[in-house]
Amino acid sequence: MSRSHWHYPRREFAGQVYDLLAHGPVSALSLFGPRRTGKTQFLTHDLGPLAREEGHRVVYVSFWQTLDSPLGILLYEFDRALRTGNVMDRLRTTASDLAPKFKLKTPDGTGEIEVDLANLKGQAPESLLLLLDQYCERLANDDKPAFLLFDEFQELARSKASAPLISALRTSLDKRRDGLATLFTGSSPDGLRRMFTARAAPFFRFASPIELPALDERFVNHQIEAFRKSSKARLDRPTAMEVFDTFEQNPLFFQRWLTTVALHPDMDPRDAVQKVQDELSEEFGFGEVWLGLSATQRLVARMLADHVTQLYGQAGADFIKDLTGKSAPNSSSLQSALKLLSRHALVEKWEEEWRISDPLFENWIRHRPKTDF
Repeated sequence: MSRSHWHYPRREFAGQVYDLLAHGPVSALSLFGPRRTGKTQFLTHDLGPLAREEGHRVVYVSFWQTLDSPLGILLYEFDRALRTGNVMDRLRTTASDLAPKFKLKTPDGTGEIEVDLANLKGQAPESLLLLLDQYCERLANDDKPAFLLFDEFQELARSKASAPLISALRTSLDKRRDGLATLFTGSSPDGLRRMFTARAAPFFRFASPIELPALDERFVNHQIEAFRKSSKARLDRPTAMEVFDTFEQNPLFFQRWLTTVALHPDMDPRDAVQKVQDELSEEFGFGEVWLGLSATQRLVARMLADHVTQLYGQAGADFIKDLTGKSAPNSSSLQSALKLLSRHALVEKWEEEWRISDPLFENWIRHRPKTDF
């Protein structure tokens, strides 16, 4: 039996996004969804295959895995999309499959260009930016727009050296709005804002914002059935729903719990939750991150994890007093701590409200003992 039965298809949402990009008034969308909530699977298992079935070329690029050489992965995937081959084979290929050097066919087919990823770190060479534009021209099709699926696009903005690439890509896409349909995804609302909605943003007003719909009980029902097919065992639905809520409706963590239950059928389901939480905390290095934070940074992180309003006001002061038995640090110290947490991508703004970036880390922080503060 294949593992395909575990994938929860978002057919309705995929159809809506496809119609907007293929037949609607927009040529680009920016899709926000928190980390590890299924954005990549939606692109590679739902929207990508649907667009391919309808006769469109599909290009998938993850900027999360290619921070050092974003131009290299762009050229590589554009080149692959122009060749013959099964689209799902291309979508399954990740940046880890890239060789340090690879050869690209020139868009006109007259020769090859060798690209050395080691030399693409830093500012992109102008000659390769021109090559990028040529690939966009070749991919563009006014009748059947090529679908460009750019995953975790906000990561491009983390390096000032990416500015020429961002400008070149914006220009190339701007010139071919009828022939290229682009979906940008991101797990950082603040990062997407810096790319699309801030007045000085490089892609200001280029893409219309949408959000990945939250999963609900239909996902849980689907996973219970997949569990039954795989393990020949049955799950108590109310317990499964309770666990799903415990994991903040996160599909990856819920599936991890299902795996644990399957491997340890005699374990209490709630003990399995704790086991998964402990394993994930260790895998993601929460303890190491926590040890690297100052006392004030931990206080700010705890206030954000508990959704305390008025970090610098009376509510924040009362929370700190109750937690530590001491008076709150002054406002400037709290602000400095918040800035450092933001710089390390541990916190970010969601609709003008500061939050912990990772929901799992937020839950972990919320359960730290008072002695940690």
